[in-house]
Parts: sequence; structure tokens; C-alpha cells
Amino acid sequence: MMITPKLQDIKHKNQLLRLLRAILKNELLANCLQFKGGTYAALRGVLDRFSVDLDFDLPTDKHDLPNQAKKNAIRQKCYQIFDQLQLSVKDESSSHLQFFLQYTAKSNERNTLKLEVNDQPSSHNQYEKVRLRELNMYCQGHTLETMFANKLVAATARFDKTRKIAGRDFYDLHQFFLQGLAINQAVVEDKTGLNLTDYLQKLIGFINQKLTQKSLNQDLNPLLPPEQIRQILPVLKPELLVFIQDEIKRQN
Repeated sequence: MMITPKLQDIKHKNQLLRLLRAILKNELLANCLQFKGGTYAALRGVLDRFSVDLDFDLPTDKHDLPNQAKKNAIRQKCYQIFDQLQLSVKDESSSHLQFFLQYTAKSNERNTLKLEVNDQPSSHNQYEKVRLRELNMYCQGHTLETMFANKLVAATARFDKTRKIAGRDFYDLHQFFLQGLAINQAVVEDKTGLNLTDYLQKLIGFINQKLTQKSLNQDLNPLLPPEQIRQILPVLKPELLVFIQDEIKRQN
């Protein structure tokens, strides 16, 4: 179950789940989109933090509509759902399925959520049908191994793209290692051009050089209760480095 660390986040979680339910009830979207990301991980019970966005893959299917035609159909269906839920489009991408949606909220509450669809996922991503207990609904989404692999890649790729650190990426990796999840190695190799061991060595150097307590605190403070922040922040970086080193030893 996805936690809501602050009372003012309850409305955001409700809006997020309302939109997710509408997507999963729609035949086109439910069949085309593969759920992934932090909200998916939380609803699958493998992540214990708040998550504020909805993320999906749109895999290419050679037997289906051309990708652009499929994207156009998905965009139009999303517009219909936004209208039904009284979500206004604050901003969107013209080339990708990325929407920033606004809902009515008080001044001290979140009022925007992001819906994003990746239309160029790794061909090595694996998906499965799962039941989301909190919604009592089924969805198609990443296998846990694929989810872990994509998060490993995102930890450095996000910095390469934006020159910014997302502390939640490293918190999520720490959680996935703690739970003993396996890694879809083919995804890591496909997305980075490195074998898993070499990428993990690169990740160790990146964490040592770039990850700071400040970056962890800034990103995780809105997503975790204060007592959890106090417990995890001092140990997250050293423990994560140990987990990665242990994984390298298992690979060799």
C-alpha cells in the first residue's frame, strides 16, 4: 500500500488513484500501456514511500497499429478521461505522451500530477499481469526484475540528462536490494552498453562522487514520514554501496 506521509497529500493520492482506475478500466489503455515506476512499485508492495506520478511503457508491437497512430489514439483517449475526472492539462509534450495535470486544491496542497508514457522502452523489458490489492484491479506491468533493472539505469541516466540527482532513485535501489529482488541483466546491458558488473562498478563511482546527504534529504523529505527519514538517511549511502559490492561478487 502506498503511504501518505502528510495529511495534505491525501487529496493527491486520491486524484492519482482515480486517474489510474480510469486508465485500467479503459480497454485501449489497459491493453497498450504497461504500468511501471514508483507508484507501481508502491502498489505492488515492494516500495514503502509516497509517489506522486504515473508512469507507463508503450512497447512496440509489429502486429499492431503503427506507433504514431497508436500514440494519437492514446492521447485522444487520455483527453476524454481528463475531462471526465475534471483534470485540466497544465502542460503537455507534443512529441511524447507526457501530461502535467492540475486539479483543485488548497494553497498548502499539491495540485499537479504527471502522467508519462515511454514509447521507446527496452525490447528486453518483461511484463506480467498483476493484481493491485489497494485498487482491487488487475494491470499489465513490469516484472520485478525489469523494474529493478530500469531503476538501476535511471540512477545515472537521470543525471546524464538533467545534471540533477534524484534521491528517490537511490532509496528505491536500497529497498529493492533489501528485498532480494533479481535484476533483468539484459535491460541494463541494452540501455547502458555495459555488462551488469561493469555498470555496477560505474554506479559505485557515481554514488561516491555525486550522492550527498543533502540531495537525499531534499528529494525524500516530501515522500517519507519524518521518523523514517531520520532512520534511513544516515545509513542509506553506505548500505547501498555494500549491497552493490555484494551483487558484483555474486556476478563473478
